Amino acid sequence: MNLVWLSAHLFVLALVAEPAAAPVAAPIADSPDAPDLPEVAPAEVVRIKRDFGKPNFDLVIDAWADVAAGRLREVRLWWTNTDEVDHRKPLGRMIERMVKLQYRRITDTSLTVAVAGDGKRFTFTVELDKAGKVAVFVPIETADGRTIRRCRTDSARLLARRVLGMPVGISHIAVTCRDGKGALQAGKLRYREV
Repeated sequence: MNLVWLSAHLFVLALVAEPAAAPVAAPIADSPDAPDLPEVAPAEVVRIKRDFGKPNFDLVIDAWADVAAGRLREVRLWWTNTDEVDHRKPLGRMIERMVKLQYRRITDTSLTVAVAGDGKRFTFTVELDKAGKVAVFVPIETADGRTIRRCRTDSARLLARRVLGMPVGISHIAVTCRDGKGALQAGKLRYREV
């Protein structure tokens, strides 16, 4: 068995395994001398279903916003268990070895979540608008080959790459979203090879 095949199997096993329970920390202010911000409940901005593994576990991106200050405080990608009233859990050590997460602040109202695994890097841009709503924007490629660089995500589904019916990696992330004119679009989330 070569190393690529082995790493692909370990990656899929990590995503299929039940996430380990761990306490969920409150969002962290950007610096130690930042003022205490009021505790704000997170908003789920996108849920990513999977076509493999335990069906009661989804991936979600949550965001904490201080609307009064016009600031997006934090975003986090983690598991949610639909059998436990959407209880959130961190990804866990095994998955963190296979999937690299990177959070990056763009502006006070915009953060990105980059997820890299199986040679692909997917980026979600989370933004707080002037009306206090938080949304996720992604670039997609439609079935007819058009590229939409900024599409407001409605739903996402992580689809496995399969060999002999077994999931061995990530094929793509299917997305439904709204383009700049508000029209419903469907396509594959564009990724960068890593």
